[in-house]
Amino acid sequence: MAKKKQTAPAEAQEPTKPVKKKPVKKRAPGELPWHPAWRFLASLFVIFHLAAVFSAPWAISTAPALPPDFEAQPQQPLPPENSSVWQRPIMAHGMHSFFTHYLNLLYLNHGYEFFAPDPAGTHVIDYQVARSAGEPIVGRMPSHEQHWPRLFYHRHMMLSEQSISPLLVQHSPQSFADHLATAHGGLSRLDLKYHQLLPPHRVADETPLDAPSTYKLIGTVEGRPRPAESPPVESVPAEGAQQ
Repeated sequence: MAKKKQTAPAEAQEPTKPVKKKPVKKRAPGELPWHPAWRFLASLFVIFHLAAVFSAPWAISTAPALPPDFEAQPQQPLPPENSSVWQRPIMAHGMHSFFTHYLNLLYLNHGYEFFAPDPAGTHVIDYQVARSAGEPIVGRMPSHEQHWPRLFYHRHMMLSEQSISPLLVQHSPQSFADHLATAHGGLSRLDLKYHQLLPPHRVADETPLDAPSTYKLIGTVEGRPRPAESPPVESVPAEGAQQ
């Protein structure tokens, strides 16, 4: 008979070793997971980023500008760049030049343009058109009564500023004068005026904001109707040409 293979009893087999779990280090109350060095670098980056975001509007709102009481005439040139008349904040522009590339990379160099802290006066155009038939046309650009709502008023305000202001001259007042003369069929006259801000003592005297004394005439432009464009001449076929 074949001998049976003997098996060892279950009790005699080697017991399996339990897997040891690594002890979890308990975090003390108030302890942060970051290393102090990483926390220091992250804090520096936050400060760097906030300073960059702050420098963009600060530099633009304090751009080199003329003082509020400086009344530049369109016929006179502006002061040279190195003139002491210009107001130049050194710290604001130094910070902005330092963060320029970072601001452009993250698209943070927006046009933060404000009317403060030194708002200046505005420019207006008083016009009149003398027509051969009918009463003359008189108006002002911009006009609170005629140009509304506010977006429509703002559009006309910027047109007058870009036509008269020596800092924003983009359109010629002569083109406006010729357009009015052509549109209404008469001779036009534009009075270019500078509307000054009231000083504190005149505000205390309850002087109206639109008092006649606050408008200063800085130039006059006259316009004439443009000649009508002649229709194009049709080409006449040469004699003997095939029809």
